[in-house]
Amino acid sequence: MFTRTSDEWVGNLDEEYLDTLEQGDVFVLGGDRFEYRYRRGSKVYVDRTSARPTVPSWFSERLPLSYDLGREILAFQRELLDRLDRGGKAEARVWLREFPLDENSVRAIVRMFDEQVRYAGVESVSTDRRLVVEEERDHDEYERHYYVHSNYGRRFNDGFSRLLAHECAQRANANVKVAVADHGFTLSLPLNRKVDVLGLVDDLDPADVRAKLRASLDGTDLLQRYFRINATRALMILKRYKGYEKSASEQQVSSEMLLGFAEDLDDFAVIEETYREILEDKLNVAGIEEVLAAIAEEDVDVVATRVESPSPKAFGLATLMASDVVLAEDESQVLREFHERVLEEIEGGDGETTVSTD
Repeated sequence: MFTRTSDEWVGNLDEEYLDTLEQGDVFVLGGDRFEYRYRRGSKVYVDRTSARPTVPSWFSERLPLSYDLGREILAFQRELLDRLDRGGKAEARVWLREFPLDENSVRAIVRMFDEQVRYAGVESVSTDRRLVVEEERDHDEYERHYYVHSNYGRRFNDGFSRLLAHECAQRANANVKVAVADHGFTLSLPLNRKVDVLGLVDDLDPADVRAKLRASLDGTDLLQRYFRINATRALMILKRYKGYEKSASEQQVSSEMLLGFAEDLDDFAVIEETYREILEDKLNVAGIEEVLAAIAEEDVDVVATRVESPSPKAFGLATLMASDVVLAEDESQVLREFHERVLEEIEGGDGETTVSTD
């Protein structure tokens, strides 16, 4: 990564993180703030800035939550809610002590779910039978946040967020910012734009998922990167030829040129393999189809909640979108502020938290 003014090298960016950036986005690297301008081959050009970050920090090579484990966690959450409803916190703690958990963990889990239910209701927690979309209006940042509690793993959420963001952008005619985590994702729009995300999810036909998700990849760095890899495998791009070795940037430029030609060809094998690899291996399209089919068959309900401040289950997603979170201490401060608002609402009992279902 280089600055435009002095061509100074300032660091390296992971290609997957680079795929999330758009021109004008501000991010933090090594404690400094940079504005993303453009990419040329393998080089990324940025400007130093004092503006507040607009995209979340990178999760690096942390192992992602798998789809199957995510489903087990959702089933666990349903059972925990049932225990809380039947016997309160005491019964929930007794049940959790059957697992290999220390006492502090047991009490922390019960306290968090108890505060979640008291703040936003039992319907605000996703389970294996319920998908929750939480809406918050941030008047300070003039943004509308949708926290989608789809605890199906990072690959699922990466694909599902792209699909919903593409649909939201078309309906709202506005840019949609996305932040993805293992336990869900956030869609952010300008406050004067509103999208019925619940209705959008209900209307998605599992049979159309592949075509719509493929359309959402058009022009993305993710598509260019995977095409370059497959074009090299297919010997469309040669790393070495007659003693000359192409640099990574030259290979990238060649792949971008080839991609423009290849996309105009019908059923071109390298293009089809590129899309297959992204949809199947990177974005878990099969899992998205399975969940949407369960929603269509009413095995999974889609529930919308509206809150004045993020609920405890949305704290992690909210900090990803918080523009003033730069360092670890910033994140801790924001989390404390979120928690204080929730406790004030619970103890006051006169808030305007509302819950609506489909």
